[in-house]
Amino acid sequence: MLLMSCGPSGTSFRIEGKFRDMEGGELYIYNLSDNNARLDTLQVKNGKFIYRGQAEETTPYILVFPNGVEQVIFVSPASDLKYEATANDLKNYVVNGSEENKLMNQFRQETYTLKPSKVISKAASYIKQNPTSPVAIYLLDQYFVQDEEVNEKELSQLLKLLRQQHPHNLYLLEVESKLKSASRSQVGMKLPNVTLLAKDKSKKNLWSPKKEKDYHLITFWATWMENGYDFLWKLRKSNDNYKDGGKLRIVAVSLDIERYRWEEATRPDTTSIIEHYCDGMSFESKAIKQLGIEVLPYYILTDKEHKVLEKGADIKQMEEKLKKHLEEKKSQSPQSP
Repeated sequence: MLLMSCGPSGTSFRIEGKFRDMEGGELYIYNLSDNNARLDTLQVKNGKFIYRGQAEETTPYILVFPNGVEQVIFVSPASDLKYEATANDLKNYVVNGSEENKLMNQFRQETYTLKPSKVISKAASYIKQNPTSPVAIYLLDQYFVQDEEVNEKELSQLLKLLRQQHPHNLYLLEVESKLKSASRSQVGMKLPNVTLLAKDKSKKNLWSPKKEKDYHLITFWATWMENGYDFLWKLRKSNDNYKDGGKLRIVAVSLDIERYRWEEATRPDTTSIIEHYCDGMSFESKAIKQLGIEVLPYYILTDKEHKVLEKGADIKQMEEKLKKHLEEKKSQSPQSP
């Protein structure tokens, strides 16, 4: 009875974590279904951590590692969960203590070695087979909402199925909000104005009369992403190639959680016209959510009226599209006699 009284009750929950190969470190955690969620810090000591919180319904929490890797843990009111992982293989972790986590463990095991296209097919099967589970909402979000190449008809059918099963689920409402945000950055639409945080901690609007150019290249990156520094080098190269014409503005929005890493990486750009921003909230940043950014790296190219001309995650394509538009603009400019 003494042991039971120490466990979670009511709306409280507890996650006890254990790493087999990491003695100490710092992690972050947030509620994926809360649009206003903040990042809480977890201290790992002697390979262990404990996190306590409150939950009104079963909802996914996300563990974030300094290198950007994310893991999902489903929490419920009065749940007592056990998390175990290996720092050298963060894709392969286990959470015990609830049916939702058991189902998610199974999905990870079955898709561990599959190609991305096969994983999406498996996710669709899991959603159809388990429509009443909150795990189905998470799979819809991760493998359909965040994939620009996904079949829109299939996405619509799966979303309709889950709406019927979860009419008031906060996470599903947040997923639908993501879809609306993504529609705002479609080609041909005007990109909304958002607030960004500069190095001096001042808040700046994305759009300002003082910053108007013929083209605006808005990019999203992080030091922890693969080839992150190479991406930054490409932006500097674009800046050098097109700065003389004064027609291009480059904005680099970092999704780093540890701002000092971002500050160090961008220190060489103190005299550059590249505008650097980072609020330390990663994908939970309000601006990132408003713009519907789900993957890194990513770019959006707009004209002087802020209408989206190009967008995507292919950086080579970004360079080609940028060159194409700027050269077209140059050919249209009146020639001096």
